Amino acid sequence: MSRFPADKLFLGCADDGAVLLAASATSAPGVLASVRVDPAGSAIGLCEALHDLSPLSSRAGARALSVTIDDGFTRNFVVHPPGGARGLRELRASAAARFAALYGESAESWLLAADWQAARPFVASAVPRSLYAACEQVARQLGCRLDSVSPAMIRVWNRVYASIPGDGWLVVGFGRTLSLLHTAAGQVAGLRSLRLGGAPEPAELEALLEQERLRASADAATRARQSLLWAGAADWLPATATMVGLASRTIRLSEALPPGDLPGARQLALAGDRQ
Repeated sequence: MSRFPADKLFLGCADDGAVLLAASATSAPGVLASVRVDPAGSAIGLCEALHDLSPLSSRAGARALSVTIDDGFTRNFVVHPPGGARGLRELRASAAARFAALYGESAESWLLAADWQAARPFVASAVPRSLYAACEQVARQLGCRLDSVSPAMIRVWNRVYASIPGDGWLVVGFGRTLSLLHTAAGQVAGLRSLRLGGAPEPAELEALLEQERLRASADAATRARQSLLWAGAADWLPATATMVGLASRTIRLSEALPPGDLPGARQLALAGDRQ
């Protein structure tokens, strides 16, 4: 029997490992199991690690498992639906075509999901089918329902949606991965994720943001309205009121981590807890 009488389970998948947390209404989240990814950053290695993870954890009696995956293992992108698009089938076809154009491969081996919109641009996410299947296996072996599998970017988007600037950037940081969502006139305009070599210095973040501003053409009035929202749990997230001349705000998630190794994976696991 598990030491943690869990109501919910949260799995965080980072570039160097995976951590399973158990949480209940009466106790703080605790580490139920953890495993390293070898080699670090490998999607195949992550799938194999998840196969090794579930036997390490006894059945916790929880009803649901929520999984949050580092953006380096997923693909998040903006889709501009064609004029006159009707129905989910056309929107899915548009997302698949956009995926192929961006990444040079078919989306068949990826599981696509989105907040499908026919009248405005929307964000689509893709998770490798093999990785999703590994998460399903973890849930089966734990005897619970797979409640959600989400890239970190989308998990944070849902948490801080009301605070995202209508003109500017949502910058999401966990571990060594940074994702930048550009907004313009209240709509998503661009999105990309970067795998960092290490914890960036403030000067590196400023240079990166300057590049993003150059990539995003805007008139003077729009530039005057732009602002930054940083969200996530990486230690390198800045706590500053301005950056590159833009108003800047930080929402830090997962402040208090349960003890253990693989802090990036623990941070991602906690991001799945919406309470």
